[in-house]
Amino acid sequence: MSKRSGPRDGAVTRRALIDAAAKLFATEGVEGVSIRSINAEAGLGAASAHYHFGSKDAILDAVLVDSGSAVLARIHDLAKAEVDSGSVPSARGLVELLATPYREFLAAEPDRGVRWLTICGQLSLADDPRLFAVQDDTAELFRKLLERAYPGVGPAELELNWQLSVNTLIVMAARWSSATLLESRALSEERFATLVEFVAGGLAALMGNSSAS
Repeated sequence: MSKRSGPRDGAVTRRALIDAAAKLFATEGVEGVSIRSINAEAGLGAASAHYHFGSKDAILDAVLVDSGSAVLARIHDLAKAEVDSGSVPSARGLVELLATPYREFLAAEPDRGVRWLTICGQLSLADDPRLFAVQDDTAELFRKLLERAYPGVGPAELELNWQLSVNTLIVMAARWSSATLLESRALSEERFATLVEFVAGGLAALMGNSSAS
């Protein structure tokens, strides 16, 4: 009699599929990856991904949550604390709310961090709703902070300017980390600080121009 696969076998297979998908999504782009290529990268049979996930979108959701759930939770906690404090955040303070968890993740797990940020960058630049499907009410917290920091800027401009800043931070953090991965295993704090300053300066300029228009 053949041995049936148990829960542990299923967990191992799902882990292999998630890891394979993350690697391919980051290197080839989400749209350029097929279910077949994920199965092949994981060294599994042709039906494995469909059996365990059902679709490529479900695998993408699993990748985003698997690598990013702790990061997103940390961002949420920092943003909520800032909202609850009642203080008016600066441009740098707003960017730091995102940058700190990203930096921590990249320092702790460089490979996974770079892949996750690269995938998020792709989806964010494309305004892909699959990225935001895994988020909670964090966006609402940032909206409150942005309105508090820039009361003279309209809602549409706030969202557009903030999204551009977020895109820049994510994409550049992923690219710089990837470029230095083999040497330092993580993006240096000094270089990350430079990136934060750059993004914060751009955000402040965008908001200033918007309020003046």
